Parts: sequence; C-alpha cells; structure tokens
Amino acid sequence: MNQIGYIPRTLDKLEQFLFWEADQFIIAVMIIGVGVSSGMMVGGLLCGFAAAWQYGKLKAGKHSKFAVHSLYWWLPSKMLFKANVIPTSDIRYFLG
Repeated sequence: MNQIGYIPRTLDKLEQFLFWEADQFIIAVMIIGVGVSSGMMVGGLLCGFAAAWQYGKLKAGKHSKFAVHSLYWWLPSKMLFKANVIPTSDIRYFLG
C-alpha cells in the first residue's frame, strides 16, 4: 500500500483555477469581460492578466482573506453589510 498523493500544507488553502487562486481568476475574468464587451478584446486580455498578476504580487505572503480586510478598511461602511459585532471602519482607534 504505497500510494503517493497530494497533501496540502494547510486546510485553509484557497481554491485554484489553473495556476491562479479564485480571487485572482475573478479579477482577470471581470476585466477581460469588460474588454470584450467594449470591443477591445486584446486590451481586455492584457489588462486582465496584468491586473491578476499584480494582485497576486500584492497579496503574496499575506493573510488568505487579504482582499476582505482591504475592502473593510478602504470602502465606506455603508457599502458593506452591517454587522453588530464589528465596528465601522471609520472608528480607527479603540479605547479598552
């Protein structure tokens, strides 16, 4: 019974599509879709691949939920759902 299989390093590994993680793939597909729908397929492909590659470099070595944390801090609190436990992002300093 000598079977060789893939053992992930962590159980929290994100899903992958080809060589991209799911969030990078979504960014690429959205930008490519905008390019195709506006009639600039080659420009959409180039910009989509470049944006996904840059996002991958940006989040390298960071927490797996880096995008959610960034959205919380940089988008207005009214755009995201309102949670009772989490304070709004405009409260930067906490006492206690």
